[in-house]
Amino acid sequence: MADRILYSIKDMTISHGDRVLCSGISFDIRKGDCIMLCGANGSGKTTLMKALTGISRKGNEMIMIPARIPKVEGFTLKEFVRISCFNQSDMAGRLSEQQERSLDSALKTLHLNELADRDISTLSDGEFQKAGIASALVRDASVILLDEPTAFLDAENRIAILRTLRALCNNGTAVIFSTHDLHDGYDVCTKVLALGADRTFRSAENEERKAAIESIFFRN
Repeated sequence: MADRILYSIKDMTISHGDRVLCSGISFDIRKGDCIMLCGANGSGKTTLMKALTGISRKGNEMIMIPARIPKVEGFTLKEFVRISCFNQSDMAGRLSEQQERSLDSALKTLHLNELADRDISTLSDGEFQKAGIASALVRDASVILLDEPTAFLDAENRIAILRTLRALCNNGTAVIFSTHDLHDGYDVCTKVLALGADRTFRSAENEERKAAIESIFFRN
């Protein structure tokens, strides 16, 4: 339905320097979409995500959670999430009462409330990845973009993160995540965006998702 569309991407081209990585990129982002972005290394997945954040607008904000954020010692999980919302805090770094309630709600939603006072350097990679997602929820993102959120995670944490993303989508948030874990990602996604080494782009939903993936990775 049209009223569920947050963004309509039309004929976007992404480049690295003077080299075109992919063109003809067109797709819709709807409320509740769980979108898997796949493609070979160098195909432009991260570049596409960065380009999408450039069209973010107030009210339907896209927030990208980068890969491999350092776990710097000396910050609790709650402090880390609060600091991540620096553009919404006052001059002293304080959030409003409503935002503090949103912070507590985000931690509860992601089952992080019992870890709120833990130093982030002691968190597992999966727990820390959830903390990054919490920061996007506090900033009231309607679209969350994650660059390789399951990279370097063990199987248990990889599945837990993907299930967390799908649960957020079930509550109306749209998620776009890049991954090389095609099997696990396929199980939770509602849509596939595929970037080909031949600079082509494919978008597919439902039963057409598998064909889109195969056209990228298993060409004759």
